[in-house]
Amino acid sequence: MLTIILLAVMGLFMAINVPIAVAIGVSSVVGVLLTSDVSMIVVAQKVFSSNDSFPLLAIPFFMLAGELMTSGGVSKRLVDFASSLVGHYRGGLGSIAIVASAFFAALSGSNAATVAAIGTIMIPAMQKKGYDEGYTAATLAAAGTTGMVIPPSILMILYGVVVGVPITDLFIAGLIPGLLMATSMVVLNWFLCRNRNYAREPRCAFSGIWKSFKDAVWALLTPVIILGSIYGGIATPTEAAAMAALYGLIIGFFVYKELKIKDLPLIILRSALSTSIVMFVMSTAGLLAWVITVNEIPQELAKTFADFSKNQAVYLLLVNGLLLFTGCFINAAAQIPIFAPILYPAAAVLGIDPVLFGIIMTVNLCIGTITPPLGVDLFVASTISKVPLEKIAVNIWPYLLVLVIDLLIITYYPPLSLFLLVVFK
Repeated sequence: MLTIILLAVMGLFMAINVPIAVAIGVSSVVGVLLTSDVSMIVVAQKVFSSNDSFPLLAIPFFMLAGELMTSGGVSKRLVDFASSLVGHYRGGLGSIAIVASAFFAALSGSNAATVAAIGTIMIPAMQKKGYDEGYTAATLAAAGTTGMVIPPSILMILYGVVVGVPITDLFIAGLIPGLLMATSMVVLNWFLCRNRNYAREPRCAFSGIWKSFKDAVWALLTPVIILGSIYGGIATPTEAAAMAALYGLIIGFFVYKELKIKDLPLIILRSALSTSIVMFVMSTAGLLAWVITVNEIPQELAKTFADFSKNQAVYLLLVNGLLLFTGCFINAAAQIPIFAPILYPAAAVLGIDPVLFGIIMTVNLCIGTITPPLGVDLFVASTISKVPLEKIAVNIWPYLLVLVIDLLIITYYPPLSLFLLVVFK
């Protein structure tokens, strides 16, 4: 009964466009009021303690690193390098956008930051070359989904904190699935652009590839520094995030020389705003997680799911269906603390690897960023391109279909995600 009340209150507030963090917080307070012998002081305690976690410090640092690299000329050089590699294929500009987004994802850990950074450069270029404006914005929105899967990933950090899984293991496991998603979108873009007869870009000579590589090498070293320090045991994800922010500051000021002192206040403000949104959601979601835990809701739901299906494959299909549906309405960062404590216990009972389950959840939630009506990447792409959301939604469906196929492959072929864990260990 309490589960229904919590979901009803949360759904009601979301339906009237109350911010997701407030909707979660109010429903949590209702749950506390309905729980006997619990003081309201607990509300303040749990909201505060939810963010009292060292790994969560990685989020503001990655947000700051992404902003510094966007403003410091990194995204432009990544686009130029991607152009030299894949620009000559049919629909080359679309492929450039996807490949550059994959590169930038390994710097920022954020889908919205990836769409904004690469979209600002690629959307005007694609439209100038005659690409349909709806298709252009949809391609950039879809390309941004790799920002949540290719490590480092803010969603993986949240999942690791909530479930208690090593974040380093999640980062390692997310690499191949992220590359699969990027590759499949490049292939789809080639097919769609061939049918639309979009022009090719001139093939770049080796000298041009080498020049663009040299220009981008400092940017390309960023994921090497971040992931190398994590995988090599030199730094924790939080420490690596701080290193990324410092590195972005150094190359922006002293290597590319596009960052100015006057830019820093706005960069810090934007990263602080982005961080505050995520952390506010985490605070209220932590309270909700505590309410549902003390009332043994996860155990009941886990038992219900396990009773409904004793089969791993069927359970994972149910989880995928649930998360794809909720992704249409709920922010990805909010879903991890809401659903991970509920869905993971049953997965553990069924013997599903916690790292694999984290990758499956992450890929599901990244798809949710481009599912109408509330996909955040769609809104970012619409804002940058000035293309109505309806036009983008019409053109996003082929990418959604391909990403769902990728999700099924990742779900039912675990070695794709877990292979590198075996290699590194």
